[in-house]
This record gives sequence, C-alpha cells and structure tokens, in this order.
Amino acid sequence: MREIDKLHNINYENIKNYDEQGKKNSKNSYLNKRQIMGHTLQDRRKALEKIESVLNELIGNNADFDDEQKAADSFLIIVEGKRDIVSLRNLGVTAEIIPCANQPTAEFCEKIAEKKKTAVILTDWDKKGGILASRLENQFKNLDAPFEKSYREKLLFYTKREIKDVESLYAYVLKLRELLHFNDDFEK
Repeated sequence: MREIDKLHNINYENIKNYDEQGKKNSKNSYLNKRQIMGHTLQDRRKALEKIESVLNELIGNNADFDDEQKAADSFLIIVEGKRDIVSLRNLGVTAEIIPCANQPTAEFCEKIAEKKKTAVILTDWDKKGGILASRLENQFKNLDAPFEKSYREKLLFYTKREIKDVESLYAYVLKLRELLHFNDDFEK
C-alpha cells in the first residue's frame, strides 16, 4: 500500500471487491467506493454542519456575544490574501479581515497587537500556510498578544483536506449545500 493511501485510509482491495459487486449492481458501485473512502452523504452532512458551526462562531452567532457587532468587534481575522477575504465575506463573516501576504511577520504582528483584539489565524492549510501560521503564533506569543488558531485547525479537519485554502471555502460550502439539497429533494 502506498504511503499516501495509508494517510487517507484507502484500501484498494476493498474498492476492487466493491467494483466486482458493482458489476452485478452497477448503480451502487460509485456509492460503495465513496463509502469506503469516507465520503458518504451522511459524512458530508456532518462535515457541512461542523463547518457552518465554525463559520457561525466567526460571524458571531454564538451564545458568548449579545449581538453580531460585539462579536465582530472582539476579534480580527488574519488571512493570506485578498481572495480569502472575498470567500469569508461571501460566507457572511463581518469581522475585520486583514491579509498578511508580503509583509514582514514581526512588523505585521506588532500592528495587529496594537489593536487590542484577539487575532484569529486563518491561513491556508497547505505547507506554506502552516509555516505562516506557526510564525504568526510564535510572534504573538512573544508579544503576549491574544490569538486563536483553533478555527484554522477545525476547518482543516472538517474539510478533510478536500480543499487547501480559505479562498476555496465558499465554493466548497456551496458545493456541499447543493449536493445535500439535491439529495434531500431526490429522496422525497
């Protein structure tokens, strides 16, 4: 078994068996493959619920805040680029969003720390984004500035690495909503 397949828990022997069974019942063959790889509609529904839960926290629709504006004023979000901002805005995030691309990390973090808000680190979940998130985290620790990285970690986990960046998040959520809505209509 290839190393990458181990990471994704793909057992090709099971897929082959399902393919052979699928020849007898071809309409279930694709569904069976997807179930083996952990992408059933139920898994996707749960993932969408979790992603929307994280987004609602970023929007401010949680019990910790009296209103949306208070929530949006209590933190700011750090992303890598302008397309990330567009994606989050399209998802309804109203908090201040600041891109950190092409800026020295130390100077950028000092400017953010002066704002006296919690910095939510929401860099992409590729290698470059991980390195940048670590640098930002270390810099905020050195400055004793409040920061939050759990949103990035949650989104990374819930998207199951199907997307690699914040700019794809809007399209991914729309795709999941459409897929699940279509399936709900189909089952009626």
